[in-house]
Amino acid sequence: MNHYLKGVAEILLPRRVVATIKSIRSRNHQRKQLKEWGFQSAMNELVREQGCTLLGGPFQGMKYPRQALLSRYGIPILFGSYELELHTVIEEAVAKRFERIIDIGCAEGYYAVGLARRTEAIVYAFDCEPRERFYCREMARLNNVQDRVHVRSWCDERILKNTAIGRCLIISDCEGYEVNLFSDDIVPSLKNCDLIIEVHEGTEVDVRSLLTQRFRNSHHVRVLEFHAAGVGDEIPEKWKKFAREIRPEGQQWLYLIPLAN
Repeated sequence: MNHYLKGVAEILLPRRVVATIKSIRSRNHQRKQLKEWGFQSAMNELVREQGCTLLGGPFQGMKYPRQALLSRYGIPILFGSYELELHTVIEEAVAKRFERIIDIGCAEGYYAVGLARRTEAIVYAFDCEPRERFYCREMARLNNVQDRVHVRSWCDERILKNTAIGRCLIISDCEGYEVNLFSDDIVPSLKNCDLIIEVHEGTEVDVRSLLTQRFRNSHHVRVLEFHAAGVGDEIPEKWKKFAREIRPEGQQWLYLIPLAN
């Protein structure tokens, strides 16, 4: 019955409403799992020891709202080992001095606020989850970049097209919605944009291949793959086993650079 009602809701309700409901339920489930697995108590201990300012990584020194850090698996974030695979890409992006940065699925604002701190760009941060938008605004305020971080709830093809003006960096982590968002219709409008897209493979489509095909005429595609190992020696021994995020081995990102560059 629940499966039936879910199907009916997805047909009758607007896409953004369905996405918001799914996002809230997913975040609630993640928090429950962290507590059940014992990671919540580890996070509490680490925050008591180290505080809520990032100790390493591309955004070292960024201040986190305490509750934002404790509401997720924040140990890799705090030590700077979160998404290690993207660190080089982030440094490349900072060096390019983009005028605009668009973060779709910004969550609490790790990239949105982090990149605002390290660049002069105007940042547009989108997330369906209302609590995450609250944390993102709070983190922007804590880091004195609130005037350049614009937090919004929803991004679709029309909004993306109207926002991606000039040379932009687009970061996407939107739980499978990338298949719909980066459609054949919108891709030509992004020919001057760099993109970092987290790939969420489904059961019916090869998402990486599909997106690579769509961008084939406008972008060079670099594939980055998650590996759980590889944390640095600067992380204390007691925390190394917690220092990578929880995700499937082989999770991929696409880094797309305009062919015209």
